[in-house]
Amino acid sequence: MIVSKAQDLIVAIYAATLSPDNFYAIIDRLDALLFADQNDDAGEDDTIEHRIGGATLAHAEMAYSIQQRIGLARTNDQKVNAIIESVPNPSYVVTKGETLVAANGMALAKYGAMPVRLDELVPDPGARRQVRDFLQRKDPGLPLAVTGHPDPERSISGSIVISSIDPDLVGGALGLYLLSVVDFGFDDGEARLLRDAHGLTAAEARVALMLAGGLRASEIAAERGVSLDTVRTQIKVIKGKTGVRDIPELVRQLCGFSAGVLAPKSVAVDNPAAPRKSAPVKTRRRLRLADGRTLDLLEQGAADGRPVLLFHNIPYGIELPAAAIAQAYRDNLRIIAPFRPGMGDTDPVHGIGVDDLLTQAAQDCRELLDQLGIRRAVVLSHAAGSPFALRFARLFPGSVSRMIGISRPPAWRQEWLLDTPKRQRFMLRLARHVPRLLPVVAWAMMACLDSRFASEFVIHLCKDGAADAKAVGHQETVDLIAKGSVNALRNGLDCLRHECLIAQMDFTAEARATAHKFHILHGDDDHIVPLAQTLAFARDVPGTTVEVVEAAGQLLFFSHWQRVLSAIVAGAPR
Repeated sequence: MIVSKAQDLIVAIYAATLSPDNFYAIIDRLDALLFADQNDDAGEDDTIEHRIGGATLAHAEMAYSIQQRIGLARTNDQKVNAIIESVPNPSYVVTKGETLVAANGMALAKYGAMPVRLDELVPDPGARRQVRDFLQRKDPGLPLAVTGHPDPERSISGSIVISSIDPDLVGGALGLYLLSVVDFGFDDGEARLLRDAHGLTAAEARVALMLAGGLRASEIAAERGVSLDTVRTQIKVIKGKTGVRDIPELVRQLCGFSAGVLAPKSVAVDNPAAPRKSAPVKTRRRLRLADGRTLDLLEQGAADGRPVLLFHNIPYGIELPAAAIAQAYRDNLRIIAPFRPGMGDTDPVHGIGVDDLLTQAAQDCRELLDQLGIRRAVVLSHAAGSPFALRFARLFPGSVSRMIGISRPPAWRQEWLLDTPKRQRFMLRLARHVPRLLPVVAWAMMACLDSRFASEFVIHLCKDGAADAKAVGHQETVDLIAKGSVNALRNGLDCLRHECLIAQMDFTAEARATAHKFHILHGDDDHIVPLAQTLAFARDVPGTTVEVVEAAGQLLFFSHWQRVLSAIVAGAPR
């Protein structure tokens, strides 16, 4: 490589360690410097690294070291912010000394500038006394729910829910608490979900919400225009149906619908304020595998429903939209989504190649099902998760009732790289040709996704097709991609190269030899993985079926989740 081009490359490498505000220009520059003359059909995977030279690549390793140090310097602040931003209510982080240290966007938007002290946030003396007593407990235990918090936008008061934040989640920091303001302003869909979960009538659900909002029985009677005896009878029925003993316990249970309260970290992590098994779950858990490694997983839908084993995309795609989780509950589906080795909090497996990684991930999933007492499940692959789903089905055919793929077959032809959009193609080329630079670029991407540029970045990645551009018009979809990616790679990027290489491997022969065949849902407006690729795979693997989804793109998993759940229901074991 000539000196001037090498210097340009070194400058671009170090630029990627800085603020992501000019990220696109940096990546475009790297792409031009590395791959302008690249022939991807040549099959010479080490040609580019050899041309660049060891001295220049040493700068890539130094840049990644700088990135890691920058990341460590701000880890605790990021973790605190991640906690409060994940809560779907106005929320604050407060210290044992009653000082507020952080607020999420919802709190700032609704209540204005963050108060400095607890007494500014909680003006009612009785409520403030209960919160103070909770802060001083040696072992706080279950979250505290305090009714009667004034809401400037609603006639009915809300509630305060406070729980301790486990030190392991915030770098060992002690004495931090999550305080959420829950107004129980349920929309029609959430109110219906509450009724369905506990078998409440519409009137009983409304009374339950008014009780949780701090109203007394006499006030509820006046508000609803019914007798006090009628309300008292309804309260008795509500307690019986929800299984609670008193009003504070009812508030805690409703907070399982309306507030995300973090539990202490353990081998099995569940939300202590979450509703009982009669309500939808979104539960993060960690299991110990036989070899001593930890397996991190997310369960969504019905806690005791028909099992679905989800193989996620790279690196996001483990979490469903909220409406899909509610529908999965109604469809009696238990969607079990484990993180693969090295992602999330699943421990990596060091020193193995890509084929061994596929096998190890399949074995981890079979052990997971064994621990959960599950014999067979629908296997669902999301995009780049398809090779992992296929390997599981080949090794454990008796554990599979049906195979469903979303947006991508487990197949690859090198000429397809030219049909891949620029940003995605750049990452695939890096993994194959310049793997020592991949962590630097991936770290910079994660920094974008973990910053104020997250929405802009996701929208830019999905701008090639009209369907995906429309899908990322919904903030929930953007958040599931951005936050899901950061969460999956928060403990390191070493797994990413193997994942990108597997995405460029062809498993057609393995698919032919596997008893179970894919039913693949693919959008007709997918510009990242064109529909033609799935149709070619279906021609090559007899028994494969394809369901074309109109006006859907690569983000079909999020934008057309109803079609996904319908396909699962058709194949779920009963």
